[in-house]
Amino acid sequence: MAETHVLSALTKKRAEVSGEIKHYENLLKKSKLALQSLDQTIHLFDESYDLRTIKSKRVHKKRYFKTAEAKVLILDMLRTATEPMSTNDISKKMAFNKGIDNNEGFNVVHFQKIIFASLKRCEDNKLIERIGKNGLAILWQIKF
Repeated sequence: MAETHVLSALTKKRAEVSGEIKHYENLLKKSKLALQSLDQTIHLFDESYDLRTIKSKRVHKKRYFKTAEAKVLILDMLRTATEPMSTNDISKKMAFNKGIDNNEGFNVVHFQKIIFASLKRCEDNKLIERIGKNGLAILWQIKF
C-alpha cells in the first residue's frame, strides 16, 4: 500500500490542477463570448467584413514590476526593516504593498520566483546578504 503522505500530496495536487482547469475553461468560455460579440458588432457596421483577415495578437505574461522596480522595492524594504526578512515575508509584503495579493489571476508561485531572482541579483551585486534560514526560508538583510 502506498504511503499516506504521498497519497495526500498527490490528491492535493490533483485538486489544484483540477481547479486550474476549471478556471481556464471559464476564462476561455468568457473570451469566446466576448469574441462572438465583437464579431457581431463588426458585422453590424460592415456585413461583408472578412474576420479572417484579423490576426491574433500574442498575449504576454502579466508583469508585476517595471524594469528594476522589484530590486528597488526590495532594497527599500530591507533598508527599513528592523530585523532580517525571509523570502516569503518579502514576497507577501511586496504583493500587499502593490495591492495585487488578492487579485484574480495572481500567481503566487510566479511572483515568488520573481522576488527570489531579484534577491539573488542583489546578492550577486553584493547589496544584500543571506544570513541564515528560518525553517526552509532564507533570511536576508542589507549588506553592511
